[in-house]
This record gives sequence, structure tokens and C-alpha cells, in this order.
Amino acid sequence: MSTVLSEQDLALRCHDISVGLGVKDVPDFETLPEVGLMVRLALHIRGLPRIDYEVLKLVAYHYLQISPMVLKNVIRDLDEAEFIRVLSEGQTIKAIIPTVPYYDELYTNIGEFTKSEKNLNEAEQLALTILDKLTHSPVAKDSLVQLGADNKLLNRNLVIGNQGNYIITKRVRGKDVVLSPVFFSENADIYADLVAKAGAKSIQRLLKLVEGFQGVPLQIIETQKEINGVKLTDDEINLLKRLASDGAVKPPSISTSHAGTNHFLFTPKPGAIRLNPTKREVYERAMALVSAVRQGQFLPKAYRIRSPYAILNSLKDKGYLRANTEAYEQYKKLTFMRVGRLEPLSNGWHVFRLNATEENLEAIGIAISLVDTGGVKGMEVDEDARIALGQDQSYVESLIGSKQLREREQLPLSEEHQEQIENMFLGGAQNN
Repeated sequence: MSTVLSEQDLALRCHDISVGLGVKDVPDFETLPEVGLMVRLALHIRGLPRIDYEVLKLVAYHYLQISPMVLKNVIRDLDEAEFIRVLSEGQTIKAIIPTVPYYDELYTNIGEFTKSEKNLNEAEQLALTILDKLTHSPVAKDSLVQLGADNKLLNRNLVIGNQGNYIITKRVRGKDVVLSPVFFSENADIYADLVAKAGAKSIQRLLKLVEGFQGVPLQIIETQKEINGVKLTDDEINLLKRLASDGAVKPPSISTSHAGTNHFLFTPKPGAIRLNPTKREVYERAMALVSAVRQGQFLPKAYRIRSPYAILNSLKDKGYLRANTEAYEQYKKLTFMRVGRLEPLSNGWHVFRLNATEENLEAIGIAISLVDTGGVKGMEVDEDARIALGQDQSYVESLIGSKQLREREQLPLSEEHQEQIENMFLGGAQNN
């Protein structure tokens, strides 16, 4: 089978799979993991100045799970893709200078490079196609037969995915449901149950609608029976309520004296592969920011927010929001999360003022992206690795000196590959 993914999606899925595999070696995959590591390294060096190669080797190994042997190939590919300039003395690499483009272009360019310069084998193409399908919704395992792959190859791919931490198979309601913890990391059992009961297309449709209107209040959905002008059936509304009440989506909530307690719906929080643990709290703050402005947009007492996008941009640029009488209840939760503080004026008026930390500024940027496009990029970057890349060799050596050396793991061979190896050795023995 030939992959029909866009260049951007091709690079994204290669990255997801390679990060999920970590240090596991898969004999079935020849090119895919290296392309994924190419993306991983590019994400971490983007925007940095010259990096000493010895520092790069240490950081790549200890933070990004790229061995020195593989790193040379990744550096070669990044150089060919014009993402870096390599400074060498003879055959020895001394340093690199990153010239990595911004996120969308990064993924697109690496995808183009892969399609023109690399050959993905059948197992790799199938792995990418399966994972791309699982980005939208969990699916019944039986439906994967429609991909047209050989049954043995399909089952082997699912085994690799399960052992490689980017696929989970759940048995519910007498059906096997396949999902990806990359995109549905929390309460996988609930999603599997809903897919088995209502079907993958129903879940996919609802999640797509929420993605296009992140932070939409559940009360508004129930009242208007629509999301952003798209009508919903009672069954679909009940599905959304199940996702919210069972904690699959874990919607933030805001309580006010005039509108009661309201929940704000978001698509599932990405898993660790897509959302670096250091970014998790930042993402929580971003959702809280979006919820606060959606509260003012849909459930105000008197002062309605007409453009959440404009309000968030104003907060980012000015560092505060103009005073009004609803600010206290609307933004109170943000003060508990250390996003900002409420400064009282007279007669119950408050100014919300941002705590201008690096994390909060990043959270506002994410909140703006969620309102504007429904998604965010770059959340998989490990900031500790980026900081280490800017230090000298002795500093990095002392930083990672206490860490244990990692042992690479090997996933077992398929029966077919095992048989080929046995036949090869048996043939060699018979010829002697």
C-alpha cells in the first residue's frame, strides 16, 4: 500500500511513532523512526544559535533518545533538507547552526524530504495510516480491514503499536476497539465504550465540532442544540454529556452567582508524546483562560465579550484587562492557578492583571491558538533539553552525569521474519 498522507501529516505521524517507540528497535521499520527523530531534533534546535557537536551528542542521547550512531544520520538528513549548516574539520563535525523554519513549514518540509528522498516500506506506510486514522477517533478493530492490508501485516502492526506505546486495544461490549494514547491519553475505557456503543463516526463528528469551537459551554450546547451553527441530535448531546460527566474530556468549570456552575468543553488533552510533561500545567492554564473568555462571551451578566480572540491578544500585549463588575467571578479561578491577580477598585469593580511569567505568556499563546485554530503546535518540546543545548560541554556532562546509561530494547521478530532467519542459518549450515 502507498501512503496518501499529506507531507505535514506524514512528518507528524513519524514523530509520534518514533517518540512512542523510544529506545525500542523494531526490525519491521527501516526509515520511519529516523524521520521521526529528524522532526524531534529539529523541534528542539529551532531558533537556537550555534551548537557544539559534543554538547549536541550528549543532549540528544540523554534527553531526546537519539544515539550518537543514529545522530550522524539525522544530522546528514537535516543538512540535506537545509534545516542546519554543518561546521566540520575534515570528516569531523565540530558544530551545527540551526536554520529550522517555523512549525507548519518544519513538518511540511520534512514530509516533502521524506517523500522525495526516502522509501517507506509497507509496514511503515501501514503504521502511519493506522495512527493517522486514530488521530480523529478510536475505531473498531474490524474497521481497519478496510485499509486493504494483509491481515498478518495488520495484526503485526497492532502488536508493534501496543508495545511501542502509541496504540492501545480495548475489549468492550464484545468488540475490540483500537485507540491511540497519543491523542486519547485519559480515560481510554470511556472512549472505547462509546465507540463500541455509538460508532467511531459519531465520536469523530463530535470531537471535530468541539475542535472548531474549543471551550464551548455545555449549557449552550444543551440549550441551542448546536455547536457553532451545526445542529446536534439528542443522542449526540447525551454523548457529549457522557464525555464530560465521566471525565473523558475533563472540562474546566466556572461558577458565578448569575449563571451557576458551567462546564467548558475541549477536545481530549494530548498524551505525553504530544504534550511534554513540563507543558501539562501550561496547557491547563490555557484551557482555563479560554474558559474564562467563553464565560464572558456566552454567559455574561451584563458585559458580553464579543471577541475572545481580541481579549486574549489584549491581555498578552497589555498585561491586563480593563475593569468591570464581572471580572471577579469570571477570572477568580485564574488567580488560584497563578495566571494572574485581581486588583479591586471601587463598587465591586476589578482589574485582571497577568502574572507575566514565561509559563503564563506561553499559556496565553496556546489559548489564542485554541480559540483561533482549535489546536496548538510545539507542545512536545522538552524545555530542559533546549536549555542544555545552550550550555557548554562540562555543564551538560555534570547535569547528566548521575543518570544511568540506557539499554536499547528490541521488539521480538514476527513469525515470518523469524522463519526467514532460521532458513538462512539452516541453509548456511547445509552448505558447509
